[in-house]
Amino acid sequence: MGIFLFIIPALLIYIVFQIIPIIGSVFFSLVDWNGIAGSDITFVGIKNYIDAFHDPDVILSLKNMAKMVIISVLFHTPIALLMAVAINAKCKCYRLFKALFFVPTVFPLTAVGLMWYFIFMPNGAVNALLENIGLGNLVTSWLVNESTAMNTIVFVNVWAGVGYYMVILLAGLTTIPEDLYEAASIDGATPVQQFFKITIPNLKPIISMCVMMDIIGSVKVFDLVFAMTQGGPNGLTNLPTTLMYNEAFKYSHYGLGSAIGILIMVICTVATFASNFVSAKIEKDD
Repeated sequence: MGIFLFIIPALLIYIVFQIIPIIGSVFFSLVDWNGIAGSDITFVGIKNYIDAFHDPDVILSLKNMAKMVIISVLFHTPIALLMAVAINAKCKCYRLFKALFFVPTVFPLTAVGLMWYFIFMPNGAVNALLENIGLGNLVTSWLVNESTAMNTIVFVNVWAGVGYYMVILLAGLTTIPEDLYEAASIDGATPVQQFFKITIPNLKPIISMCVMMDIIGSVKVFDLVFAMTQGGPNGLTNLPTTLMYNEAFKYSHYGLGSAIGILIMVICTVATFASNFVSAKIEKDD
């Protein structure tokens, strides 16, 4: 009985801040409401979900989200792994590089987004640099141009997250016994062979965890996009999270916004189970 008494406070917090909001979101996703207290609430069933899947803006936001997830997974963990291996090798000034690589993770994504917003402004640092090095033909409005806006946000997301995964992988590297590398060196294994035959196999569980966290984190990105473009130009950089916010609080379509929120939750849940299934299958095959 004493054990349950210790669980109750955490359980109450979880219920109040997780379960009840989810139930509320499910309810509001089934009604038509403008979000103003006292106004009429009309039950519409799954109409909001049907409208969402027929809305070109929602479809575009899902495509943007898929692009964000794929590119983040392809770049975050591989780059972070290489950085972690370099730092773990205790190269010259490795402490300085470790701090520099981790610094972007310390700042809130809103601050990161604002910083890069000013860098990518038409009169910002990027265009000034291009002008000064003779590449004026590449100067553009990075966050307004339809062909560069989303790619710019994805780049910033990758830059901001690499340090976080580097620290996780660096912690994993410290758990690999040095004896394995010494034995491999004696047998004539090159550093590259050691990386693929020792480092990666021993880090597979941690790499799988990083990929799962990356997928979920990329699906939930909001503040970065909101700070840099607010979903513009003309909604071309909207993600489901920013579209949910706009529909619920800007356009007073609270039901549709809630439906998009439930869709985000379902995507995160499916991605988590899929990632765990793939990770378990890989470990079983090994």
